[in-house]
Amino acid sequence: MADATGRDLLAIRRRILEEYKKVYIGIHPKRWRSATLRAHERICESMGEDYVNYPEFEFWFLRFARGNFDLDYDRSSDPKHRSFTDLPLDIFENIGEYLKLEDKMRLRNVCKDVRFRVDNCKLRLTEISYSTVNNWRTIKRFCSGSTRNCICFVMSVLKLPNLRLEKLTIQEQDDNWKELIRELDNSNQKLYVKNVEFRYNRSSKIDLHFMIPGVLEVIKMFPVNLTREEFYEIIESEQCQSAKMVYIDSWIETSKFPLNALYNCPRFTLRLRGKHADSAKSKFLKTLMKKGEVQKCVLHALKQILKYFNESKAMVPNFPLLRRYPISGTNEFYELEYREKSVHLERKQ
Repeated sequence: MADATGRDLLAIRRRILEEYKKVYIGIHPKRWRSATLRAHERICESMGEDYVNYPEFEFWFLRFARGNFDLDYDRSSDPKHRSFTDLPLDIFENIGEYLKLEDKMRLRNVCKDVRFRVDNCKLRLTEISYSTVNNWRTIKRFCSGSTRNCICFVMSVLKLPNLRLEKLTIQEQDDNWKELIRELDNSNQKLYVKNVEFRYNRSSKIDLHFMIPGVLEVIKMFPVNLTREEFYEIIESEQCQSAKMVYIDSWIETSKFPLNALYNCPRFTLRLRGKHADSAKSKFLKTLMKKGEVQKCVLHALKQILKYFNESKAMVPNFPLLRRYPISGTNEFYELEYREKSVHLERKQ
């Protein structure tokens, strides 16, 4: 009897039987596994590593242990072997729910079939916060360890094709963060993020290019050091232009803040914590309306700013905090209303 490769199957089975006869007497059942492994190692040492694989060896070894010594048994009649990857996807997902994120990442490295299964399961990871490479927080865990290991782990998470983040918080864009983004760029992949927050970033360089435009709905930034050129670049980015709202909160005084960049920002909320500067803010709002590019904006200011918007044509009867300004050449208008310690400006028809 020979297989497709020409091996003498009966000779192999007789050799396994010889090994079995050497070890079966007196072996406690709990030690069968170790005894089987040692017997397989011996036969491979004497006959060659490719003589017989362990699953085949174990099958015949345990068959002999059950008292069945028929060497002519045809294994083609055995039930089909089913692997872990044959599990239905819903069962695979149910098992995955009990695994921690790091365990899922290890599971992806088993083989391509398992990786495909893991990547097509729902990933219950919706929020990530980055402070330093050794403090990469998700909703459920902290990633700690060597810098290199953390970068590799985080990079693997960011590259997951089914990653759908509701929120990404970036405390600091340090060198390790920049390395992560470079690796993401090299993979030609962008992050699916709906809400991003840059917390009190001391660098004026706020990088949005690695997030999918259109998917990114809300951008929050707290700039400390801000250059006019870099702020223009942020506002002109595709991510800012398509966002539903851009929130800007800064201690920079109104007179030093690059307000001109916001003339081309469709939707934004601005809070400047310096002096009130009602006159400068009112001029900014009037210029916004004149240019006609903004769709919606909220500007934090004191109620007294309304004294700069007392044109009789803009007044709305019975609504003292409301103003309406027609947009030249259109049937639309800007509605300006003071509420909740802010001026709300919105383009309407």
